[in-house]
Amino acid sequence: MFDVHLPSKVWPVMVSSKLWQSPLPMSLVFSLIKHHVGDWKTFSFNHQKTQRTWVARVPLDIIIEIAEWLTSVEDVLSLSLTSTRIYATLLPVLYTSVDLGSSRMCKVTLDALLAGKPDVARYIRRLVVRPNHVDRRRSQLPPKHIDENWVAQSIVKLVTSGRLSKLTSFFWDGSEMPQDDIIWSTLRTCCPELRTVGTNVGPKSISVDSELFRFNDLTGFSLTAKTLPDEWDTFLPPQPELPDQLWDMLIERSPRLEQLRISVLSQRSRRVWDTRRVVQGRWPLLRDLELGNCSMSGSGSSRALMEAPFMQFLAAHPAIERLQIPSLSSFPRAIVLPPGALPNLREFAGNAAHVKGLPNLARIKTLSLVHQPLSEKMLSLVCGTLKHMKSLTSLSIWLHLDAQTDHYAVFRTLFDSCRGLLHLELSCSDTPWDIIEFTSALRGSRVQLATLDLTRVECAANEPDLLKVATKLSTTNPSLRRMTLSYSFTTWVFLDSVAYQRIGEFLVKGKSKQGQPIILEKHSKSGRRYLQRRPLPFQLPKWI
Repeated sequence: MFDVHLPSKVWPVMVSSKLWQSPLPMSLVFSLIKHHVGDWKTFSFNHQKTQRTWVARVPLDIIIEIAEWLTSVEDVLSLSLTSTRIYATLLPVLYTSVDLGSSRMCKVTLDALLAGKPDVARYIRRLVVRPNHVDRRRSQLPPKHIDENWVAQSIVKLVTSGRLSKLTSFFWDGSEMPQDDIIWSTLRTCCPELRTVGTNVGPKSISVDSELFRFNDLTGFSLTAKTLPDEWDTFLPPQPELPDQLWDMLIERSPRLEQLRISVLSQRSRRVWDTRRVVQGRWPLLRDLELGNCSMSGSGSSRALMEAPFMQFLAAHPAIERLQIPSLSSFPRAIVLPPGALPNLREFAGNAAHVKGLPNLARIKTLSLVHQPLSEKMLSLVCGTLKHMKSLTSLSIWLHLDAQTDHYAVFRTLFDSCRGLLHLELSCSDTPWDIIEFTSALRGSRVQLATLDLTRVECAANEPDLLKVATKLSTTNPSLRRMTLSYSFTTWVFLDSVAYQRIGEFLVKGKSKQGQPIILEKHSKSGRRYLQRRPLPFQLPKWI
């Protein structure tokens, strides 16, 4: 946004602004600045003297308001670095939510906080710590190892020193739960405003005496499991039970729960959580529910005994806005609810049968159908449902079509079924097809996409030029602003185990004098040396 170079010593932390807000139109930003600066023609970000002038004249409350509405991390940082005055003003906005997304981020940031940065630490309200984590769509290299015990002990030191006293949300995303259980008791004792907690677990058993289950009056809780090596997966019980202490904390001592997530992050894992007790909960404020790789049936239980309690549970929680449920035989295969149930549902992830039975279809804005691949026949049934989803703006879908399929007809049917679509994530695990079939269908539709994430199979003998593909797509659909294009030379069975050959991220920065789109390739990575695994949509709730 602003022509400001980031200094080399800026902390490598990921911060986020208000994700639930719409981006602030830049025309409105400029009009606000123009109102307080004067003649727009004399305004220039590139001239230091002019910059100091407008910085001194714009009221700080306007600066804060602009920063709170920006959704781009780079824009917020650029705005804050225009002057020391604005940087000091925007510290609460910059550091209200901190995501340490790698071992390096954990090491550098925690060292800096421990060395004496209380002015920054005191603004942190939401903290996510990811030691030994790697985003395989961003990096080919394995993560640099860090001692997770050191990370946990560093957080304990920060908490006991009072530097994280304003913390309201904490999520641990390591390879295993913290071995030193004192981190949970310290957080509970020293962070009186902490109401949202979560952790990732590995192959080790969950201790029933863990301090994690001693919290009271939570508003958010998350328990997830990552992919386990096959040798570990083999010895896992088919339906591992969750400790009674966990359910007591959630059901008996957290009546104001708003977000709940119990999930296994990999489709390939044989680990399936036994979550039958979740139907005993009654949380009037529950608005975000994610259950992944969960079971609702015990040994010998009939389907009727499984489905009826879960449907009653959903009907008893009208405040739910976001819902994700698994596509497993041990979970209800269809949704049967009264017409007035789930009146506030806006985001849903499940299978095609689940969607068909959802009430309130006309108000759903975000839909994810990536748990199972859809054939041409199944897609035609789904499109019949999509036509009733008048508010749908975001769709994630996984297709597996025959080699004889008319791809143009399939894509055209899909676009005609959801004409208000703005964001599309499309994965095709079938045989290679010509991109012109997609662009032609898009050109002939009324859809005006803003973002596109396209993954497909390509012939090894004819690798595509992704920049040319992005240019063609942008020319076909001028409303496109961001594209992620990726391909593999082999088909796949699970969407989170795609052997990516190449991934390219492209931004449309406007048009040239000749009217051609200006495409900037943000990332270009090859997956030839490393198997890249793609994270599924809804990987983390918005409150994490």
